[in-house]
Amino acid sequence: MNDWYKRCYSRLLIDNHISEDDASFMTKFDPANYVAMVKKAGVESGMVYAVCHNGNSYYPTKAGHMHKNLKGRDIFGETVNLLRREGIVPIAYYTSIFHNHSAKNHPAWRITHPNGIQHDRRYWWSCPNNDEYIQFVLAQTSEVIAYDVDGIFNDMTFWPGICVCPACRGKYLAETGREIPVKIDWRDPDWISYQRFRERSMAAFAQAITSSIKARKDITVTHQTSTIIHGWMHGYSLGIADACDYTSGDFYGGKYQHILGTKVLAAASRNQPYEFMTSRCVDLRDHTSMKSEAELTAEAATTLANAGAYFFIDAINPDGTLEEPVYERLGTVSKTLSPFTKTIQRHCPVIKAEIALYYSSAAYIDENAAADIMLPNGNKPAVDEMYGTSIILTRAHIPFAAVTERSDFAAFKTIIMNNILYTTPEENEKLRAFVKNGGTLIATGSTSLMSPDGSTTGDFGLADVFGVSASGAKAGRFHYLSFIDRKWLVSANEVAPLVKATTADVIARITEPVFNPDAEEYASIHSNPPGTVTDYAGLSVNKYGKGKCVYLSSPVLSRQQDAQQVFGTWLFREYLPASLIVETNAPECVEITLLKSSTANAYIAGFVNYQKELPNVPVRDIYATIRLPDGAVPRSCIRVSDNTKMDVKFEGWALRLEVPCLDTLEMIEIVF
Repeated sequence: MNDWYKRCYSRLLIDNHISEDDASFMTKFDPANYVAMVKKAGVESGMVYAVCHNGNSYYPTKAGHMHKNLKGRDIFGETVNLLRREGIVPIAYYTSIFHNHSAKNHPAWRITHPNGIQHDRRYWWSCPNNDEYIQFVLAQTSEVIAYDVDGIFNDMTFWPGICVCPACRGKYLAETGREIPVKIDWRDPDWISYQRFRERSMAAFAQAITSSIKARKDITVTHQTSTIIHGWMHGYSLGIADACDYTSGDFYGGKYQHILGTKVLAAASRNQPYEFMTSRCVDLRDHTSMKSEAELTAEAATTLANAGAYFFIDAINPDGTLEEPVYERLGTVSKTLSPFTKTIQRHCPVIKAEIALYYSSAAYIDENAAADIMLPNGNKPAVDEMYGTSIILTRAHIPFAAVTERSDFAAFKTIIMNNILYTTPEENEKLRAFVKNGGTLIATGSTSLMSPDGSTTGDFGLADVFGVSASGAKAGRFHYLSFIDRKWLVSANEVAPLVKATTADVIARITEPVFNPDAEEYASIHSNPPGTVTDYAGLSVNKYGKGKCVYLSSPVLSRQQDAQQVFGTWLFREYLPASLIVETNAPECVEITLLKSSTANAYIAGFVNYQKELPNVPVRDIYATIRLPDGAVPRSCIRVSDNTKMDVKFEGWALRLEVPCLDTLEMIEIVF
């Protein structure tokens, strides 16, 4: 397979979704100027539009529709050839599903929501279950890869909602013998069966595209992966990751979503590095509001410090021109980050951590919500809790990674499962063995209560590991964790399963208000003070084999408030095995990562200063005492920013790293 992606850690896409609704649109596009701007941005790879969301092709197409204002000119091919000439790796952009021309001109291909809607104002969709549409996509992508490109990115491989078109209904009926259910219920096997069908269908669509391309040409293929943490509606599964040579997705949720997203993309990716995209504007809806140099630098630095390839997205003007100052700013960012980018290129590292968040797309639903299929609920409490957990770990300077059911658990000391409702018997056995062999499992909420097909015994699949048993009842949406050996009440404002301890030691019980928070009777008119201490375990610890399990029933880790985050920090400090970072004086705004080289005996410690108010206030005289994994003994330490050799300082068995001044990014290369 073409491995260009292993060499390119700085990448760029210029969005080109320009319509034909005005005769002047795209008439001033200049491939030479386009390539000059990409070069000015200082990146190593440029993604070029072959087909956009409008369904317009930027090359002469036999399968689809060419943008009429180009009058037959092949600007895609010209741009690709010029990029190649300049030594910039050309990658093709293709869009499926969100493909207006195909949907508008082929009514039978359209995705159809339960309320009959087939488009959302300017967005029209074609269904990946329609066989004619699938053949159209395969024909058009075959045209695209005939050009001199090293890879292709297929965008929008996700469901824009629930589809009940004839193709979906027919295939689901043929597969199951049932009609599509009319009610969303995450404890109903019929509804869950349909959701699994949606996931399989989207994965099969992505895999068909990849297989078709791979049969014709040795290039990389990847699909949109940003929906990996966006919840059940989009139908993401690891089957889509299987169709990708590396994962790639665009995110717009700020610093902490960025940090979590890098870890999840890395865990799901078959090859490294993954690709983390974000726009140079504040978001894709804004065409002109440019992020500051400081923000762009912090975003790219976060990706590099987590062993990923950073990727910026700009958008072309309707007439086809580009704004030179944008590329000058991106070029400045690339120059600033150049020493770090070159170091990451040389080592092709992977994230090294002993703690991992458990990723499961099947769990990203709202088990408490049941609704008519006409009124889908897109809430995803398990994602929210994983997100809150990642914030606590980052601020506490506890390096972490993500794992999937396919990962090697032996590389970790602790796995955190945030309300992972659905687990297979195979997953349960793998997790059981992990704890039995000495691992620490932190599990919350309804983790392992059901199988992916919706079946359940009524108790947790990992009840023996948890040391608690599900009662079938739930605490009200407002309740407290009441600690037994100290006066500490931690509030929660979401429902939680009520469990009875079997072999676990109870650390805190569930306490509920005297009255239901939704009743007219109350203790205090504004709030719901604690009233009744129950016998149900809210927080417990259970020894299992050589390891232990900490079970937390309440979703308090999802709350981004100081009191809950103080609790979360205490929980992890109290029950996690010793961290890689023994001690640090770095403030909470600094993320500390550890990467392991795949090309040499080396680690790379990363320090990213990413503050809420930008530009950053420099952080001075910080240190981190790091216990290197596997007993590695450092031979030399080099500060990457200025290539300065540092003194190797020890505190006991730990290595002390010092950073005199941290503006945004520093890396220390540790050779052992």
